Amino acid sequence: MLLFQVVYFLERKSDRKRLYYLILLVAFILYNLTSGFLPDKDLPVSITIQNVVAFFFAFGTSMYLPWYYCKAFDLTRLRFFATYGSILFLLIPFALLFVVPYCLTGNLELSRKLTVVIPFLYGLAFIGAVTRAFVFKFREREYSDRIKRELVIAAYLALLSWLALPVIVFFGDFQVLEQSITNAGFLILTIVYVRAMIVQKRLEYTDLVQSEHIQREVIRKNTQRYGLTEREAQVAAMIINGETYKVIGDELQISEKTVSKHVSNIFQKMSVSNKVELMNKIAEPSDSR
Repeated sequence: MLLFQVVYFLERKSDRKRLYYLILLVAFILYNLTSGFLPDKDLPVSITIQNVVAFFFAFGTSMYLPWYYCKAFDLTRLRFFATYGSILFLLIPFALLFVVPYCLTGNLELSRKLTVVIPFLYGLAFIGAVTRAFVFKFREREYSDRIKRELVIAAYLALLSWLALPVIVFFGDFQVLEQSITNAGFLILTIVYVRAMIVQKRLEYTDLVQSEHIQREVIRKNTQRYGLTEREAQVAAMIINGETYKVIGDELQISEKTVSKHVSNIFQKMSVSNKVELMNKIAEPSDSR
């Protein structure tokens, strides 16, 4: 999945939502790796550092989720949660209530319980903010009722899995349950993302087909307007598609000399002197003149 997303992003770097999902994917991979393999007493690193690293990636993923919701769902009202909120209520509690007590006392259970209280309350506040943001956004009537329901259900299921994480950590070290629930939330977000991409591609394809149809109709009307014959219209259409005289001749089963003669007639009838002027003029909508 990571390779697939990287390849597609490199093909279209302007696709910001794919970049946001790609970062989310990397974050969850790192979270699974660190929480799954750490701590390991066989590694030449102290257990304390390993636990800090594992919890850091868990908190880091949690910090990115508000940003992802803000950008992926276009919920601009979540900007505070996506920026300052995550720093104040996730990063700082992690540093002050987990790293410091754990390094001083070595008591992982106590540090774990201390550090999850504020993130849990922050999660509740974030759910409320998401609710208000969705209500405000759906007033724009940008989505159908069915898509609204799907977005809301998926968003809240993923959020509940995120909110369950501090509760699980508070009551004990239930690693399998913790990872299962958080990855279920990620899977839900992945389904929403993939579905949104499918809808987007369908819309882009429909727009492309409509655009090509409109363009062909404009060219047809312009060839009639300038009095081009059927053969000249064929040659003109192939020229604006970038075909060479040889390719045009082979396609229409005429000589390159005949193609050149047709092009000369086209230029004369349309009052142009080169291919660029021809392309601009023949594709120009009549209402723009």
